[in-house]
Amino acid sequence: MNSKDTPAREYTRPPMTRGVDPQRMNWLWQLVLQSTHLDPRRVCEALNAVGVPVTEARVESWSAPDRADNYFPLTIAELERNLRAVVALEVAEARRAGQADADS
Repeated sequence: MNSKDTPAREYTRPPMTRGVDPQRMNWLWQLVLQSTHLDPRRVCEALNAVGVPVTEARVESWSAPDRADNYFPLTIAELERNLRAVVALEVAEARRAGQADADS
């Protein structure tokens, strides 16, 4: 590490400024979608691919404001399952693409 890579001060954790309810993780889901530009339709495709029968309306309900009529709370377990399903879909697609390249 050179001097440019060395931080000016030591890393500290940010304070917990909110209570976290594991039964209502929609705010974190929205942050994941925004930071990754993940399309909710892709999430629906990924969940269906791993056998989770979900509709686009349900996926959209996880991103709705909590006072909206279509809001549905997302648990931490669902959030993890959603992300793992997307990763599994991307891995499967990469394997298929690699196999197609090898077959060419």
